[in-house]
Amino acid sequence: MSNGVVRSDDERDPIPLNRRLLYGVVASLVMLAGFGVTGSPYHRVDPGPVIQVGPPAAGSWSVMTAHVRHSNWFQWAAAELTGERTIRGGGDGSPSFARAMDTAQTNAVVVAAQLAARRTPVGGTGLQVIDAGGMSGLRPRDILLAAGHGEDLIPLRTHADLQAVAARRSNLRVLVVPLSPGDKWGSAEIRRMPATRLAQIRVSPDVAATAHPLGAVRGPSAGLLLALARVDALTPGDLTGGRRVAGTGAITSDGTVTSVGEIAEKVRAAATARTDVFLVPAWQRATAAAAAQGTGVRIVPVRSAPEAARWLCATGGHAPIC
Repeated sequence: MSNGVVRSDDERDPIPLNRRLLYGVVASLVMLAGFGVTGSPYHRVDPGPVIQVGPPAAGSWSVMTAHVRHSNWFQWAAAELTGERTIRGGGDGSPSFARAMDTAQTNAVVVAAQLAARRTPVGGTGLQVIDAGGMSGLRPRDILLAAGHGEDLIPLRTHADLQAVAARRSNLRVLVVPLSPGDKWGSAEIRRMPATRLAQIRVSPDVAATAHPLGAVRGPSAGLLLALARVDALTPGDLTGGRRVAGTGAITSDGTVTSVGEIAEKVRAAATARTDVFLVPAWQRATAAAAAQGTGVRIVPVRSAPEAARWLCATGGHAPIC
């Protein structure tokens, strides 16, 4: 109060209260919007593209994938509200993921080469020839899996293994995965070689047998289907039995199938692609079966690539390995 004049709050404050509240709300919305469009540590997971592998035949082989997408905070919130699956961000662009894919393809090559030759995988990726030193029957990049006398072959994992086997015999039987001039890996073959010459060739335990890149697909989950498709390509007949065979599963050098991620999304991708059979790691059967309910996709749990091949043979596949 001054000079007997009483002023209201609105007259004393140039910005009325209701306008201040409005400005506060607008500022808060702007800040929220700015935060919402920033990247979150979460990814959204959806069924991904279907990647067909192997030459087309009466049936087909397809690798099922999941599409993992980066999301900002708004997209994460929307996914949570709608029930879309979200996961913490992974390192799918890291060098380790690239190595995992290379390892999966190498394992697929060596396992398929042995299955096509009707042999049980020896459980190792062997030694890769760097320089054959003029030895007849070997070429650079050939893979030496095992050596010995008779049917009792010893897996080769280090150069010391090769030297130890060579020291015992004048001649050896060597299990070889050959690389043809067209850069195509063939079926495993038993070759007789002089031990003294074999011990002198240059080999590496870091085997690389990658083939048929799958574009944007990362990680080891294509291993099982790559191995089976390679077996089918290396042998006459049709291991699929005319069916559209899909699946997922990592594979070790002895053919064991190991767990992978995003099973439910991959099953849904298989249903969308109208596949007949979905091969899945045995210990992930329940997740796959739940996702396949009502889709018509047959879930087949397997523990190894040989087991998967036997199931295909027993249910309509026809190939020399059956």
